[in-house]
Amino acid sequence: MAPTADNHNKSVVEGMPEEADLDPTSAEVSVVRFPPESIRLDTYNGITLDLGNITSLANNDVHDVLVTDAATFESALKDALIIWNAEERKGIWIRVPTNLSHVIPACTNLGFDFQFAEKGQLVLTKWLPTDGESRLPNGPTHQVGIGGLIFHPVTGKMLVVQEKSGPAAVRNLWKMPTGLTDPGEDIADAAVRELKEETGLECVFDRIVCFRQSHGGLFNRSDMFFVCLLKLGPVHMAQLEQGKEVPLAPQEEEIKEAAWVEKEAYANQELWIDSPLYKEMNRAMFLAAENSISDTIADTADTSLLASTSKRVGGFVGKKLP
Repeated sequence: MAPTADNHNKSVVEGMPEEADLDPTSAEVSVVRFPPESIRLDTYNGITLDLGNITSLANNDVHDVLVTDAATFESALKDALIIWNAEERKGIWIRVPTNLSHVIPACTNLGFDFQFAEKGQLVLTKWLPTDGESRLPNGPTHQVGIGGLIFHPVTGKMLVVQEKSGPAAVRNLWKMPTGLTDPGEDIADAAVRELKEETGLECVFDRIVCFRQSHGGLFNRSDMFFVCLLKLGPVHMAQLEQGKEVPLAPQEEEIKEAAWVEKEAYANQELWIDSPLYKEMNRAMFLAAENSISDTIADTADTSLLASTSKRVGGFVGKKLP
């Protein structure tokens, strides 16, 4: 019977010599000392050991010593690896919360390596089979950014900002509001949020206009950047209908100035002109602008999917540009 989370601690390996190493024939080890609540079996025949779940158990004095004492932890992990080797497990993952970082050397002593880290935890992995290279996936390789593209429904001008710090600030560059998605956040929601944070505008997401991928960013991660077309929300449309202007409220901490500018003035900035990539992106953005501006408010009364998309240019073209 294949071990499960319930019967895993009943795994037995018999006939082992006296000295314990990671060879399942080298010592008598019969149980995994880590509590079942801390172990999860995955569909790839791997195991995740979550040390945070051990410290969260009630009345767990017996288990507490497994993670509070580094030597005891290393001994328990060594024994567990013997059993998991015998069970022909593959990838072993260990989640280590910050408050248990003293056990990390024990993990690396037993052949684990860093997989990825985030605020509050480090994940280490070990591939048990010895007949080939590890097939475990890499840690996170990309960050996802958004740019909020919005045009004034009356003047057709483009909303841009100047930042107080960063590479764009050094160049005095006018740029669209941009930012990174939060963990678990949809691209559409991130675009709406960033517009609100940087300019104070209430907007609604329309569609993704284009995106680009770049490499060699922070921690050598790649970057996926999505240009999102948005439209002013109902409250601002009502202001325009009343003859009022839409107020801009630049974010005090990050944004020096926010303004509506002609899209040609935006595109003719030196950085954009000298870059084939940004010239291509700006072309796609301005094509979206033409379609966006030509859409009338009356379009919202037409609820059929076909009618709402028939006037729009869709699809993406893949190009590798410097």
